[in-house]
Amino acid sequence: SDVYFNSILRDEKGQKFSKSLGNSPDPIELFKEYGTDAVRFGIMLIAPQGLDVLFSKSRLEISRNFMNKLWHAARFVKMNLVEEQVPDWEPENLELELSDLWIVSRLNQTALEVNKQLQRFHFNEAAKAIYDFTWSDFCDWYIEIAKIRFNGDKKKSERTARAVSVHVLRGILRLLHPYAPFITEELWNNFRRSDDADLIISPWLFGDKDLINEEKETAFNVLKDIISAVRTVRSGMNVPQGKKADLIIRNINGFHSLINSHSSIIRPLAKVEALSVGDDLAKPDHSATAIVQNMELFIPLEGLIDLEKEQIRLNKRLQELKNHLNGVNKKLENQNFLLRAPRNVISKERRKLQEMTAEFELVKTNLEMIQ
Repeated sequence: SDVYFNSILRDEKGQKFSKSLGNSPDPIELFKEYGTDAVRFGIMLIAPQGLDVLFSKSRLEISRNFMNKLWHAARFVKMNLVEEQVPDWEPENLELELSDLWIVSRLNQTALEVNKQLQRFHFNEAAKAIYDFTWSDFCDWYIEIAKIRFNGDKKKSERTARAVSVHVLRGILRLLHPYAPFITEELWNNFRRSDDADLIISPWLFGDKDLINEEKETAFNVLKDIISAVRTVRSGMNVPQGKKADLIIRNINGFHSLINSHSSIIRPLAKVEALSVGDDLAKPDHSATAIVQNMELFIPLEGLIDLEKEQIRLNKRLQELKNHLNGVNKKLENQNFLLRAPRNVISKERRKLQEMTAEFELVKTNLEMIQ
């Protein structure tokens, strides 16, 4: 672990922090602005083993947002407890659904990864594993599915979602505690059982390989990909948030049963009204198309957006991108610019070219869909 003590804290320009230069941040002020846990966790996220740390306040904002996200997720789970009683973790007495098995598997995958990185003294990699699992898997996916089940009419499903939510949240608090002791201890007090000690002296989470279920993870990832594809189309085509779309899935590749049995997840999360699944379905006119696991997804756009207005908007954006691309290409073809410009400026222009080219192709594809 001595490699961390050899690292040097630098500002965004790469200049070493120094009192004489006046570029050293005051830790107390950072704690006041971002929160002590956010500063601790944020520094660890940006501290690669053995390398100097490029510090910036914007990176602490990421950590502060993470703490807020965790706090709100925990608050949501707490609000949905029955009479505020923390359920025991007794999976043998629960009817675990696909999303439950998936999140439990991902929790144990994450715990094993965190322990592996801690043993290697790769504290930033361990922090990143906790961050990714908490933000994406738990908050963005499982909590959203739990909301559907909490508001549904199936009591057993609701009870299971409640127990799994608490179990996974308690696991997150254990893993995060060394990095963020204050918020985790505070939240732990909201999810303690009668025989629990304080979090600081509670058993550590090592992860269990036997609870990793790759088959369920693969199946759930198909649902995630379908939902994400529909969301991407809706965003790219400026479909209003309040409007629900129809979804046709063709060439289903053996996923017929999976999709139909989990339509109650797909519909609300992808904002889908009618869902049709089959191998010989026709593609409706003016439909956006996406490919997921070799399946064809069609989202009819007529009635969702003003096709004529959207054509005008996309044509205008296409022309803007053409002009920008011409300008950047000319600059990068200019030998004087390549010889005289700083390396970071040239890299920035090349990055800009890649990003605009990708957007150009996307806009062009979207335009073709509605013509």
